[in-house]
Amino acid sequence: MLRGWFSIHQVLLIPLSILLSWAITMLLSRLYILLSLKYKLFQPINEDVPNTHAAKIETPTAGGLAFGLGSTVTVLLFSDISNAYVWIPLASMWIFLCIGLIDDAAKMRKRTSIGLSSLRKLSLQIIAAALVVYLIAAFSGLNTTSIQLPWDASVHIEIGLWYRLFALLFIVLLVNSVNITDGLDSLAAGVSLPVFALVMVICILFGTGLYTQPLTFPIGEHALPYALVSASCFGALLAFLWYNSPKATLFMGDAGSHAIGAILAVSALLLKIELVVLIASAMFIAECLSSFIQIISIRLFHKKVFLLAPMHHHFERRGMGEQTITARMTLISVLCAVGAAFIMFARHE
Repeated sequence: MLRGWFSIHQVLLIPLSILLSWAITMLLSRLYILLSLKYKLFQPINEDVPNTHAAKIETPTAGGLAFGLGSTVTVLLFSDISNAYVWIPLASMWIFLCIGLIDDAAKMRKRTSIGLSSLRKLSLQIIAAALVVYLIAAFSGLNTTSIQLPWDASVHIEIGLWYRLFALLFIVLLVNSVNITDGLDSLAAGVSLPVFALVMVICILFGTGLYTQPLTFPIGEHALPYALVSASCFGALLAFLWYNSPKATLFMGDAGSHAIGAILAVSALLLKIELVVLIASAMFIAECLSSFIQIISIRLFHKKVFLLAPMHHHFERRGMGEQTITARMTLISVLCAVGAAFIMFARHE
């Protein structure tokens, strides 16, 4: 009886978390824009992108800082910070947000679209991912070395000690995929929202007992606290979209894309829904693959597969409008999240 009341109480906090996170991030974003305009905290536009991006010059960047602060303050107000399923995702988000912030600061300082070198940034990402994997292994209570197939809960891929390497690469992949996708107004944030919504719904259904088929590694009492984390990120992203919608008055920068990628990856690892999140994030993965394919093709065959990578710039070069690309990719992300949810909840035991 008491557990049921407590579950209902926590569920009621979820819409409040969304609203409060939205309000805080709206305020912080506005303040950050004013400070950025005063101190000229702008990121120069990449010379390789289509000419239509020239109008975006002198747009404040590193808006991911407002996203991080807004979601964190909300989580601290509504959640038990001693719960590993609360502080680990927050710590992971800030670890990667700081890497992105360093990169953004380097771009602003050098007045160029290139901040840290690719090797230096990748090295920092790997070190950060290794730290996050350690935090999960040491403090979450999860001692798993297998991956569960989302369409069949009875099938597990046991990879033993390789699981930690998988987790590290999983984090680095999602962080870079979101980072690469962040090239058009509203694109990375729009594609992220359905994935955060899916994680939130999964946590609510398992946390309230509305869905009772067991996961191999049940998250039990941690589900609803984690739903509050996802809800806070969801609300913060909605606020960021207010300022990032065309024509954007604020960019998330590497700070934002690193934070989003990290918290999505950690969500998947903590909740043991790695493949579910990977399916829902298919649009991010496609963007990352397009850049990877382009690099390999140029280096091995001296030919381009795309007019310009990543994929969203290819469509721009083909004459498709920025808002059309963003809308369609966001819709595809919604469909991917719906598909991932169907696979998750319609699976065989």
